Amino acid sequence: YVENCLLLDNRKFDIRAWILVTNWNPLTIWMYEPYIRICVEEHSLKPSDLANQFKHLCNRCVQAKNEEYDDDDEEEGGCMWSVETLVQYLEKHHGDGEGLWKKIRNQIMQIAQYSMHGVQDIIDNRPGCFEWFGLDFMVDTDFNVWTLECNISPDLSRGTEVLDRLVPGAMEELWDMLIMGPAARDKRRHDPEHCWDLVFRGKEVKRESLQKRYWLRKNLMTELRAGRPFSMRDALQGKIGPLTNAFLCGETAKQRAEKQKRIQARKKALAEKKKRLAAQEESESSSEEESDSEVDDEEEEEE
Repeated sequence: YVENCLLLDNRKFDIRAWILVTNWNPLTIWMYEPYIRICVEEHSLKPSDLANQFKHLCNRCVQAKNEEYDDDDEEEGGCMWSVETLVQYLEKHHGDGEGLWKKIRNQIMQIAQYSMHGVQDIIDNRPGCFEWFGLDFMVDTDFNVWTLECNISPDLSRGTEVLDRLVPGAMEELWDMLIMGPAARDKRRHDPEHCWDLVFRGKEVKRESLQKRYWLRKNLMTELRAGRPFSMRDALQGKIGPLTNAFLCGETAKQRAEKQKRIQARKKALAEKKKRLAAQEESESSSEEESDSEVDDEEEEEE
């Protein structure tokens, strides 16, 4: 349970983001404009209030049962906000609303990328097919994002001011994206009129690598069930290779290039240090030989 959850007007909230996968290999992930679901009653961690669903469960199907539920997109009393309303609230109460939302959004996109990458090896890739997920997130007081769950059949019903706008737009653009080719999709991702944003498009992975990842996962679960400690991160880094290692570490191409430069610089400095030590040892040995020869000359003269 996230105890230090961020509150909106002292009410708990979560974020629903629609994630679309149009291709599993190469993995291609899109995200639509998220929306915010808010509890009707004020948040409380008192033991007597923990069973109160209207304080702790943000699901619309739960909150709608409360007589005071208001589905308007407004700061005062509204229980379902758009991103625009959330940004205005953050700007008013925390400052830099756009910057804070960008931080939250980037974390959502990264988590979505990790989640889809984690199941890429167990889903059959069929051309022309797609998967539509609903990912739920919470935000803490430090604006860190936490995953609640991933729904394989998200609710696409309307009935609120926000959903009446989002659902039709998402559905219409979905069919357009599926009909057009990858080149046309690339043009759309920078078009502000279209809300399906490209989260990630990777390179095609060989079938052998996916099978290797699949069996690694099964072996990992066997190890865990047997009670033996095992690290998924270590397993992926050791068995799959540097690309997955970089993916898990979240390194960008620029960061990897800078890392390689630092490694080369350390190697160069180490090589120069070895040369200096070798030269120093050579000079010391030569000076010792000279002193030994001087001693021998002196002994010969004495004789």
